[in-house]
Amino acid sequence: MQKYDLNLSLIDKASSFLNGKIRKTPIEFSPILSEFLKVPVYLKLEFLQITGSFKIRGAMFYLSTLSDKEKGKEIAACSAGNHGLGVAYAAKEIGINCTIYVPKNAEMAKQEKILKLGAKVRCSEFIGYDDTLEWAKKEAKANEQHLITAFDDERIMAANGGSLATEIFSEVPSMQNLIVPIGGGGLSGGMAYYLKSKNPSIGIIGCQHIESPALKLSLERGQAVTSLSSIETEAGGLEGGIGEKCFEVLRHRIDEVKLLSEQEIIQGFRWMLDNHQYLIEPTSAVTIASCLSNEISKIRGTTVVVLTARNVGYKTLQRLVTQ
Repeated sequence: MQKYDLNLSLIDKASSFLNGKIRKTPIEFSPILSEFLKVPVYLKLEFLQITGSFKIRGAMFYLSTLSDKEKGKEIAACSAGNHGLGVAYAAKEIGINCTIYVPKNAEMAKQEKILKLGAKVRCSEFIGYDDTLEWAKKEAKANEQHLITAFDDERIMAANGGSLATEIFSEVPSMQNLIVPIGGGGLSGGMAYYLKSKNPSIGIIGCQHIESPALKLSLERGQAVTSLSSIETEAGGLEGGIGEKCFEVLRHRIDEVKLLSEQEIIQGFRWMLDNHQYLIEPTSAVTIASCLSNEISKIRGTTVVVLTARNVGYKTLQRLVTQ
């Protein structure tokens, strides 16, 4: 199996491969957030991406790097939903059979979209992502499937984070801060690597769920916290441990980690509906929650906020706007 290193060359390769295959999502100035934070704020609308999230980037690029022997196997992924959607879409594009393993509480709307793409969905008996991943690894091995990680791979970081950062930097070259969600670390790792390579003074502000702060704990302990106890949350993409490779990239490049509560995240979700009329996932809304929190009030300079995904089903939407 070929070894890959995360570097600007790999990020350029991912960006070139994805050019014309996915959407170049809009970037939008936010007068409301700019007034609130007293700095220019731009929103990167990556939730308008194919399959409804940034995850298509990593899935398509990763599959493009597989050997003919690897493509001869069925592929699989473990996902709270969006990585699974990306892998299912990419697999359909090149005609490979695909199975997606999901936690038992995975968003039903996402599961239905995965099925419509022709992939199989298997639900675990676990609520948490980390427990589901361990089960998925065993099942994939037993079924001789090639399991594609959601984050802890240089190709995933290069495409999910690096290619997106490339777009943003070309659109807002004067940016001084990036605010990004952090779950397993693939998105943030790739973005931090690219942006710090281009301009080391850019501040990278990561946002995590206060009850699942894997990166924060990893930084405190000096090693990757790859597994955490499951939590009940509407922001499933923020739940669980951080990848070892992702942590090694982030530990020297992250400037701040903001921890947000479940209620703050839901308030961020509602704020976007009220003020920008955009329907985004709670996982994505953690960046908005961070902007609205008192902790970030001292931010200085042009700031880009990444909005990652939009796959919210009707029942979830009802629950979020009424609870």
